[in-house]
Amino acid sequence: MSSAFTVPVGKVADINPTFKSATISPDELVDFLPMAAVDEGNSVALATEYRPLSDVQKGYTNFNDGDVLLAKITPCFENGKIAQVRLKRRCGFGSTEFHVLRPHTDKLDGRYLVHFLRRDEIRIDGARKMTGSAGQRRVPKHYLESLPIYLPPLPEQRRIAAILDQADALRAKRREALAQLDSLSQSIFIEMFGEDHLSPITASDKFPVNPKGWKWELLTNYARLATGHTPDREKEEYWHGDIPWISLTDIRGLNGKWANQTGQNVTSAGIENSSAVVLPKGTVCFSRTASVGFVTIMGSDMATSQDFVNWVPGPKLDPVYLMHALMMSKPQLLALSTGSTHRTIYMRVVEHFRALMPPIDLQREFARIVDAIQSSKEVNQKSIAELDALFASLQHSAFRGEL
Repeated sequence: MSSAFTVPVGKVADINPTFKSATISPDELVDFLPMAAVDEGNSVALATEYRPLSDVQKGYTNFNDGDVLLAKITPCFENGKIAQVRLKRRCGFGSTEFHVLRPHTDKLDGRYLVHFLRRDEIRIDGARKMTGSAGQRRVPKHYLESLPIYLPPLPEQRRIAAILDQADALRAKRREALAQLDSLSQSIFIEMFGEDHLSPITASDKFPVNPKGWKWELLTNYARLATGHTPDREKEEYWHGDIPWISLTDIRGLNGKWANQTGQNVTSAGIENSSAVVLPKGTVCFSRTASVGFVTIMGSDMATSQDFVNWVPGPKLDPVYLMHALMMSKPQLLALSTGSTHRTIYMRVVEHFRALMPPIDLQREFARIVDAIQSSKEVNQKSIAELDALFASLQHSAFRGEL
C-alpha cells in the first residue's frame, strides 16, 4: 500500500471521450441505453435496446464496453444512477444526460472507479457543486475531472473492487427476495379469490354470483362508511394532540400497510369542533382525491382528512381482505374518478361499490398469510439495512486505504 497516492480522476480517466466511427458502418446495430436502463440499485448497466448507428450517432452520448455512466442531471444523480456499462455490440449510445468516464486501463480499474463514484459522499458533494437552474441542475464535467481518487496499484484496486462486488451482490439478493415477497401477497390473493373482487355500480347485475358461488354485495352492507375532515389550521389547540390523523402526505408511504403512526396528530378539541371523526383500529382508508386509490388500515384509533373514504368492517368483512381487494381493483376504481386538475371519486359513487364476499374464515386465513409475509419482509428489511451499513463501512475503508 506504500505506493498508493491520490490523483484527480481526470488524470486516470477520459471524461466524455469523442466517438470514433471510422470502423463502424451507418447501418450497424449498436446498443442503446436510455436513462431508465441505469438502475439506482445496480452498479452494472445492460443495454435494453438496439438501434442502427445512423439513428443515434447524432444527438446521443457514445460509450464503450466497460465505461462508467454517471447521470449528471438532478434528481438522477442524487438517486444513484451510476453504473459500469456492459455491451453486447461494439459500441453503445444513450441519454445526453450521461457523463461517460473511460478508465485508463493501465492505471485505473473500472469496477474500482464505479464503486468510488457510487459513494454517498460523492453524491452529496456532487449535488452541492451542480450548476444550472432549478429542475435542470447538472454535475459539471470539471467537478469529475478534479475529483481526487485514492489510487493503489491495479492488483490492489481489483482486490478491493472484488470485495465490494461481493458485498453488493448480497445486498442485491436481499432486495430481490424483498421484491418477491412484495408480489407474493398479490399472487396468493388471486389464487384464493380470483381477479374480480370489487366493482362499480353495475357489478351485481352482470355477475349475481361468481364461479365459486360467492355473491357481489353492497360494501355498505358489510362495513360502515365514513369520511374525514381537517380541523381549522389556524387553531393551534386543535393540533399536536394524541389522536393520529391520516393525510394525503402520509398515504403513499402507507399504501398496502397498517398505519401505526402518522405525520400529524390532532386533539380532542380538533375533533369536537370539526366534522372529523375518530375511527377504530382496523378501519380501511381509501384515498379518493389527488392520490386516488391508495389504501391503508388504521393500526389504532385514528382520524383522517376529507380526502379519504373510510370503511369500518363488520363481523363478516376482514380489513386485510378489503384492503387488498381495493388495491387489486385500482385500475377500475380510477376509471370512476372525475376532474381535470385533481381526480376525485365522489361519495355518491362510493356508496354503490360492490365487493365479492368470500366466507369470513377464508378472508381471515388470507389475513394470517399476509401477516406471516409481513414478518418475513421485516426480517429482510432489517437484513438489508445491516448490509447497507456494512457496505458503506467497506466503501469508507476502501477509499482511505484501510481495506
